[in-house]
Amino acid sequence: MDQKTEEIVKALEIKAGTKQFIFRKTIETFNIFKQQIISVASEVGDEMKKIDKNIGVSAQDNGAFEAELKFSGDTLMFMMHSNVFNFPPDSEIHKSKYVKEDPMRAYCGMILIYDFLSDSIKYGRMNDIGYLIARIFINKEGHFFVQGKRQFSFMYNDFTEFEINPEIIRLIVQTSVLHTIDFDLFVPPFDEVKEVSLMQKIMESGSAALKTGKRLGFNYGEND
Repeated sequence: MDQKTEEIVKALEIKAGTKQFIFRKTIETFNIFKQQIISVASEVGDEMKKIDKNIGVSAQDNGAFEAELKFSGDTLMFMMHSNVFNFPPDSEIHKSKYVKEDPMRAYCGMILIYDFLSDSIKYGRMNDIGYLIARIFINKEGHFFVQGKRQFSFMYNDFTEFEINPEIIRLIVQTSVLHTIDFDLFVPPFDEVKEVSLMQKIMESGSAALKTGKRLGFNYGEND
């Protein structure tokens, strides 16, 4: 084996092997997410039946990389990305002692949580908007941090200290629900919806031809 072949083999052993391990770790974590999504949906659903049977709560497994949690007019989509990521060289992640000791700790799998209107899915409104409310990064050692809105901007931001576990995953799911309930559907500005093409009207039926999102036409800022 020549020197370049040896270098390739060593690089694959270190980097590709680590990425495969992180992928499996993320799959394992996402499966726990699915369990907690079902658990939260069941518990909240049972309580809501005692209060108002018209407010349904349900969970659904959509395959290896997706699960959903539906409640009232919202559907949270939990999605695992199939790739493993590193962070830009100037990221704060690379400045921590934890990552400097082992740069491979910066490689992470990613789980994303999007908020969609349930009617967007029900009526097949393909132009409707879903909003990213959080994304979770998990490394080879199970250390993680969360980027997101409101509570998620400060709850789990210490990559060095936090390790993922079922209790934390459950809290992330519950916090996602609370965030979404508090994230209201606003009337879009008049000028944003004053026109609809005949093609849109023909291709889609009724209100399905109109693009809808909770903040359509508004600035979706850090405090939203």
